[in-house]
Amino acid sequence: MDPTEFLRGVSALLTPLVEGTDPAQLAGDTPCDDFSVGDLIGHITLGRFMFGAGVAGDSERQQELVATMPARLRDVLGDDHCDTYRRASAALEWAVKGVADVTEMVSLAFGEMPAGDALRMLAADNYVHCWDLARATGQDFVPAPHLTDEAVSFFRSVITDDFRGRGAFGPEIEVPADASSFEHLLGFCGRTP
Repeated sequence: MDPTEFLRGVSALLTPLVEGTDPAQLAGDTPCDDFSVGDLIGHITLGRFMFGAGVAGDSERQQELVATMPARLRDVLGDDHCDTYRRASAALEWAVKGVADVTEMVSLAFGEMPAGDALRMLAADNYVHCWDLARATGQDFVPAPHLTDEAVSFFRSVITDDFRGRGAFGPEIEVPADASSFEHLLGFCGRTP
């Protein structure tokens, strides 16, 4: 799947979940360790700002985002989590439209990689967070099989035991053999479906 289509498909599922989150829910817990709902949306939003700046080649904006990163990710959101998320998504969309070749190298805060890999990374991360956010806020989320396949492909290529050891992902959770492919994805990412 084209990485830009993967990201677009994930955004179409994620945006209604962010916009459906009531401000009163921002302090609630999520399936992500140490993340409140506000922290989770802050993480998603900051990631969109960061990847947008990286894909657009705006190193000054990336440095500004890193330098002003708050101790609590929920503080990224200001007074209106929906508006901040929309601005981050618009900046990301604008940057993605400027990608002529997904094999071109882009510079992100943590290193260089092809633009397509950066977009796949962000999309896969946001896709799993759709479930986290839906679960935390009582909203419906129906995974899309083609997006699940793409996320599985990406995560299986990057999540190693060493990577888990650095804290980005917990240990793999065993799920029943007859579980859905999305439930297998959640288990692989260290979540209990």
